[in-house]
Amino acid sequence: MIAVRVEQERQGELLEGLNEKADSYLSKIGVETKLYGKSCAEPSVLTQHSEINVIVVPEYSKNPFVVACDQLSQGGGWTIFLRRTDGSEEFFRDWNDYKNGFGKLENEFFLGLDKLHAITSSQAQELLVLLEDNEGERRYQMYDNFKIGSEQDGFNLESLGNTSGNAGDALATHLGQKFTTKDRDNDKHATANCATTYSSAWWYTACHHSNLAGKYGDNTHGKGINWYQWKGHTYSLKRAQMMIRPKRQCN
Repeated sequence: MIAVRVEQERQGELLEGLNEKADSYLSKIGVETKLYGKSCAEPSVLTQHSEINVIVVPEYSKNPFVVACDQLSQGGGWTIFLRRTDGSEEFFRDWNDYKNGFGKLENEFFLGLDKLHAITSSQAQELLVLLEDNEGERRYQMYDNFKIGSEQDGFNLESLGNTSGNAGDALATHLGQKFTTKDRDNDKHATANCATTYSSAWWYTACHHSNLAGKYGDNTHGKGINWYQWKGHTYSLKRAQMMIRPKRQCN
């Protein structure tokens, strides 16, 4: 709970700073109403050219919150919800941390399952997974109908849709599965908690083909940042990013 409060305070301070800048900017151009989009595909007036954006998702809260965006990959408009880069953030966390989100938006972080559910429930979303190995080779996988259930449903991986890309489909076996953390065992393993076994958290079955919240740099079987269909269970990827945007008619 202390970690959650600290993160909420940090994000609140960041948001407060952005709001002050927004107030100043909008005042200068004579606009009294703050204009926030619902995703990185609808940039706010203040942050339309920045990686850090301010959005409002009514299904989550009437208050705006900050997100990290990717405006370059596959046509842009992506709201990042998981990013791994250097192992600076601990991802072996409890249910409340994953529910509320943690980390630094400019580096490693997880946006939060509550927000993810709200965004994917408000309108149909595409998912883009970007991966990079330790030699600098990059792969991607896209899904055209990504949706996460509510906390009441265990934030289950409700939908993926059709997939394309060159990384391989390492999420299919997790479809329909509830999210599991070290203190909330929702997986299908008969005798163990997959999150505890692999020092991570995920939509585990018994246990995984993908594990992007795994331990950075750990090549022990199943414990690292794994994407089985590309590098298997004993290769921890150097970088990984998961992000969503409102579904487009034509990609």
